[in-house]
Amino acid sequence: MIAWIESLSLSGLTLAVFGACVALTLLGLAMGYAAEAFWQPRHRKVFDLPLKRGQLRTELLGTALFHLLFVSFLVGAISSGAITFSTGWTAELLGFWVPWYGFMIFYYFLHRAMHHPRLFWMHRWHHVSMVTTPMTGFSMHPAEGMGWVVGMLAPCIVLSRLGLLGFWGFAAWFAITWTGNIAGHANAEMFPLRVTRLSSIWQNPISYHSLHHARFTGHYGFVAAFMDRLFGTEFGDWKELHDRVFDGHPLTSLREKGPSYRAHTHASEEPATDAS
Repeated sequence: MIAWIESLSLSGLTLAVFGACVALTLLGLAMGYAAEAFWQPRHRKVFDLPLKRGQLRTELLGTALFHLLFVSFLVGAISSGAITFSTGWTAELLGFWVPWYGFMIFYYFLHRAMHHPRLFWMHRWHHVSMVTTPMTGFSMHPAEGMGWVVGMLAPCIVLSRLGLLGFWGFAAWFAITWTGNIAGHANAEMFPLRVTRLSSIWQNPISYHSLHHARFTGHYGFVAAFMDRLFGTEFGDWKELHDRVFDGHPLTSLREKGPSYRAHTHASEEPATDAS
């Protein structure tokens, strides 16, 4: 596999990377919309609210721009030798787990910074989607997209310099992150088992991130709750609302709160939401 990648011309590499990203996007969309089609009729919809007018058009444009941006930088990193692949079990394991946790930690701080009033301009695009769809995942301003490029590729470049980036580990991490981000924005609680506070350290329920889109501040973490729990940006009532959705009672207001709601962020951190 490594020899095959190294033998590709620049145009061939571009086609391969672009094709892989599009294929993973289509897979993620299929997973997300299939989850909505299956779970929403079974009363597992998170927010029982309509989408904003023009939301899907905005999401489609943002997703297309992100693909062009990310593919360009990934192709550049591979063709320039900044990202190279090695063999061996150590490289494969590190090729998965270092980017996995590296991106989650990086993204928490990037995401929280983008909610500062002076930086929210780059994240406002993503928050057009207050009720999310699978198309929401990569719907973002190119400036935010650059943050994703850095967060996703920098750990891989560091491992490459050390000769410790395994192709299959990298490919598994990339596929799970890419498709999971898309499917994870579906407006349906798709996991068959109820999430606990302990299990959320490794995997959030869908409603966990849905609350971030509704409330804007808090729940900045990607995939798991450990960063929010560590830095005090976890909503105190998310478990109550998750259980409510899991039991077949969708949320009917973006302002809905559980009995134990606590504000974990200062009001001064909240940007103007322009929810109209």
